[in-house]
Amino acid sequence: MKVSNINESFRKFGIIQVKYRWLFIGILALVTVLCCSGLGRLKLGGNETEYFENWDQVKIDNDHFKEVFGSSDGIAVLFEAEDVFAPEVLDAIDRMGKRLEQEVPYAKSVNSLMNLSVTSGNEEGFEVINPFEDGIPEDKAEIEEKKAFILSKESLVNNLVSDDCKSTWLILNLEDYGESVDEAKVVIVPPAKAIFEDPEFQSPAYTFKQCGVTYSEYEEDETCDKEISLRIMIGFVVMIIFLIIFVRSLRGVLVPFFATVFGIFSSLGVCGWIGSTIDNQLVMLPVLLAMALAVGYAVHYVNSFRLFLRRVGNRKEAVVLSVGESGWPILFTVITTMAGMISFSFSGLMPLRRIGLLCAGSVFAVYLYIMILIPILMSFGKNKTPTSVDLDKAGSTKTDLAFEKLGVKILSCKKLVVILTAILFIAMVPGLFKNHVSMDMISMMGTKIPYMQRLVAIANSKLGTMYDYNLLIEGDEDYFKNPENMKKLDQVRIKLGALPLTKISGNRPRVSSLSETVKEMNRTLNSDKKEFYCVPDDEDLLSQELFLYEISGGDDLYDQVTEDFSTTYLKVQMSDYKSNIVESVVREAKKIGEEAFPDAKVSIVGEVATFAEMNGKLVWGELKSFAVSFILILILMTLAFSSFRTGLIGMIPNIAPVILIGGVMGYFAIAFDSVTMMIMPMILGIAVDDTIHFNNHVKFFYEKTGNYKESILATFREIGKTMGMTTVILCSMFAIIAFSIMPCFARIGALSVLGLAGALVADYTITPVLIYICKPFGKDNK
Repeated sequence: MKVSNINESFRKFGIIQVKYRWLFIGILALVTVLCCSGLGRLKLGGNETEYFENWDQVKIDNDHFKEVFGSSDGIAVLFEAEDVFAPEVLDAIDRMGKRLEQEVPYAKSVNSLMNLSVTSGNEEGFEVINPFEDGIPEDKAEIEEKKAFILSKESLVNNLVSDDCKSTWLILNLEDYGESVDEAKVVIVPPAKAIFEDPEFQSPAYTFKQCGVTYSEYEEDETCDKEISLRIMIGFVVMIIFLIIFVRSLRGVLVPFFATVFGIFSSLGVCGWIGSTIDNQLVMLPVLLAMALAVGYAVHYVNSFRLFLRRVGNRKEAVVLSVGESGWPILFTVITTMAGMISFSFSGLMPLRRIGLLCAGSVFAVYLYIMILIPILMSFGKNKTPTSVDLDKAGSTKTDLAFEKLGVKILSCKKLVVILTAILFIAMVPGLFKNHVSMDMISMMGTKIPYMQRLVAIANSKLGTMYDYNLLIEGDEDYFKNPENMKKLDQVRIKLGALPLTKISGNRPRVSSLSETVKEMNRTLNSDKKEFYCVPDDEDLLSQELFLYEISGGDDLYDQVTEDFSTTYLKVQMSDYKSNIVESVVREAKKIGEEAFPDAKVSIVGEVATFAEMNGKLVWGELKSFAVSFILILILMTLAFSSFRTGLIGMIPNIAPVILIGGVMGYFAIAFDSVTMMIMPMILGIAVDDTIHFNNHVKFFYEKTGNYKESILATFREIGKTMGMTTVILCSMFAIIAFSIMPCFARIGALSVLGLAGALVADYTITPVLIYICKPFGKDNK
């Protein structure tokens, strides 16, 4: 496939563009209106459940748990004071609990010191009471008596209230809201937030910190929206600055600006029309990518146009010539970049699949606007007469000639370039094997954000945690009315408490189960004697205790076990999330359950189980995306240059930045997460652009001269400056993200800058050297 023939086809298209320029503008305007009209249908959102398909086992198990026990979501408030049993603190807890239950949609019930259900012995055996059912006593001695009673219940100490009485929970349990978290949180959280910010609950006697899945996701969205908006605004400012510096033309500034705006809006509008939900945490990437590429494509077209205008003087002729020379390499870079983005479709992760397709669509949309508008608008205006200097230098500037000299130096140091490249590859390989995956929220979001500071403070408190999982056990009817099974359940509770990462509060592992409720009942029935804090041996007695608890008003019993006593679960709260051991902890927990209950079905559900499963999906998703990206781009390079050898030579320089990024991530312990896993396929798709421009121009000049050195030097002279400009623009756009207060964004920004800068160095050095040594286009005519 001769480049000159392809260029001739684009030259003819350029003639059509200039001839029918108003028609092109009209059609583009109509398409823009149609696409943008879908913006009203666009949905932004996303949470970890979006990363799983309906057939994934972890999603099946979590949905099943929700069907059996209802929603596990809620809003939790950690009260802290010198003594949480002080009347003023108890009164605040009571008032806040009542307001939350009355004013927050989907409120189900409240658990707090003021809304307890605990067993107390009486003449008939025991009853389930609320110690503060009649309000807060005025007598301090009576309060102390109730305090001692509550602290005698082992299931409450260091669970609902700390053993030092300095902290306690107020928990608002939510009904199953049926809709997605993204839809429910905008209804649930604002009323709760208004209560927390009410001056009624501001007092020097206590402090409180709020959290919960729905509440935290709402705050996360607020933070991400502000951060993304800020970065995008800065991006537009940076884009305009670079356009002014590099293009120095009103048309050259306005076209990329509007191309970015309309390209992004059109792509998002199409997403709205097809009903695709876009992850609001990732939407910044296609926007900034579109900005950077819009400027890059514009710089290529404008620089090429100016080069030919200096040669021929006629604007329309210069436009036709620039389209002929730049049209094909720009289109090919668009195709390869889209291939890199489309590779996310093979990751197996729905949010990344959607954002990959949005990136690909945005790249193509921006290209269409630039391809149509830049040549057309540049064709308007006065012609200029070429100067004798322009004619002598074939339109080249001093900077162009400086890049030609750079090419001479590179070709004179071929061996050194090869050796240094090989050393870099070898040095980075060990780092590749140090990479790991982590879905730790603190690592991803950082601690500079106010709501994350609050969550970390809660997690570090005696009662708090950020992560937990449930061990679900399903047997036959009345399975847990059997004392042996109830004792096994208690043994499993003890073993889970001994696992790594299980939170310990006051020497008590934070593992709750039905067995603790049963032991409390048994002790209450036996005059609160400690030796009776155990599961009764007699099956009839166990059944009677459970029945008595139920009829005595113990409404929370069926929060722990199904009505037919076939299914229950243990909740394990964790002190930390360490990705290198959390998967083994989850596997060991399931193994403990299966060994104890070989005749029952055992599964792990909850947030940690979801994250652990995501670790594996992210690893395979990254590998599949990168492999697909590499293969697609290699195939495209092979087809474009009609040679597998040429395609492979073109891929070698583009593997260098990927290996560089992987090595740096490994050496500096930078984890792959749901954001950074996009880095390698994305960089490969973008970095290959300059390689395509370079190889295409070398082949074009080789077809004219038959000489590799002359072709390489001509390529340095014609596009060396433009390659540097586009890379500087791309790096600047990603540098905007690198200064984000959110580490997951900052990491992908910094790594992208590193990878793109490495790719440019490779295209200036190893790419021309490989072409010169391997001579992929034919024999050298010296």
